[in-house]
Amino acid sequence: MELAIRKDFTGITEPYLQIEGGIPLQGEVELPGAKNSALPSIVAACLSDEEVVLHNVPLELNDVKQLVRLLNEAGAEVKVDGSRLVCSGRNWSGGTLNAELAGKIRHSLLLLGLSANWRSNLFLPLPGGCSIGNRKHDLHLQALQDLGYEMEESELGLHLKESNPKKEVEVSFHYPTFGGTLNVLFAAVRSDSTVTLRNAARNPEIIDVINLLASMGADIKWVGPATLQITGVGRLNAASHTVMSDRIIASTVISAVGVTKGSVTIRNATVQVLESEVAAWREAGLQIEEVDNGIYVKWVKPLKAVSIVTEAYPGFHTDIQPLHTVLMATAEGTSTLKETILDGRFAYCYELNKMGASITVADGGFTCVNGAEGQIAHITGVDGLVGADVVATDIRGGAAVAVAALGAEGQTRIMNLYQLERGYGNFVELFSGLGAQITRVSP
Repeated sequence: MELAIRKDFTGITEPYLQIEGGIPLQGEVELPGAKNSALPSIVAACLSDEEVVLHNVPLELNDVKQLVRLLNEAGAEVKVDGSRLVCSGRNWSGGTLNAELAGKIRHSLLLLGLSANWRSNLFLPLPGGCSIGNRKHDLHLQALQDLGYEMEESELGLHLKESNPKKEVEVSFHYPTFGGTLNVLFAAVRSDSTVTLRNAARNPEIIDVINLLASMGADIKWVGPATLQITGVGRLNAASHTVMSDRIIASTVISAVGVTKGSVTIRNATVQVLESEVAAWREAGLQIEEVDNGIYVKWVKPLKAVSIVTEAYPGFHTDIQPLHTVLMATAEGTSTLKETILDGRFAYCYELNKMGASITVADGGFTCVNGAEGQIAHITGVDGLVGADVVATDIRGGAAVAVAALGAEGQTRIMNLYQLERGYGNFVELFSGLGAQITRVSP
């Protein structure tokens, strides 16, 4: 079963990463703002006709740049002011979105909720993002229709028509969808409605966006463990908000410490948002301790195999499972990784196998949340990995092969670098500051 496009470096003209592996990482690193909070926070800030200032936004990320451009082309006012973003939706017009931009980032789906907020028409070409399985948008559509908004879907995209929401409505998800929860929040906070949302996502990034909306004057309450009540307030105010730190980048550093046998302090990190992941890695043998304003991570002994299952938060995060796979690739014993959220998420395993890993992927006999057949990776630990020419299959798969390269013997070159840079704007600086020999090469 081929899991990724086979490519070589013959005649390559695009930038790539070159890594000389085998150097234990040492030192201290400060986390940037979280991509998965920053992107919806930018959209949320455009729900107000006043200025909302966002701090700690990872401005260097391509997805952030593309979202800002997409919003501005649709009438929002989003501008970079030093290290801040200043946002307002007072001139939002909606209309037909730029197909090229919308097709590159999945967060363009959130502009449906934003446009519903402003009672404007919107045509959204089918959104893009990472090619990891069948990432459906049916929950978004159904939720907006349940709220009373008129939606049409065609082969070309999604059409939100100018319409008025119902006064009182209950929306219930069969799965706590991250984007669907955000779209309901965005569509409801300024409406004349009272919305009860059951089985809402509870990710830390969702909480961060809710905190932003609350600072803008939104009336959002948790009335159950996974139930939100949203009472429309008519108008949202100016506010200032600092985006939370990126827990996935924290996980990337932790994984890299494990494969390089290093020791690193990660500032602005907290175990509380990584409880399932940290529990698995401590069981595997990593030393992970909370310190003042951060986490201290140290390799102290050979790691042992630990099996995991990806689940909705607070379960093991699907975006972090590739980093666990890298740790298990050289752990003692055999482990399994059951991916229950998205099918097709194991493309990066083929790339790891080119580096000497022993990973097989098989149909699991179960159905993923997105309705497709699920898969299980079987990982048999090997003595070590070796450098190779590999491909970043998606953002997190790219991070997995890059982390593997940091611990591998010899040189690794990583193509398709734009995928990695969608989620890691300063990957080279992040790890070179910890002693890694890593270079971004532009042919």
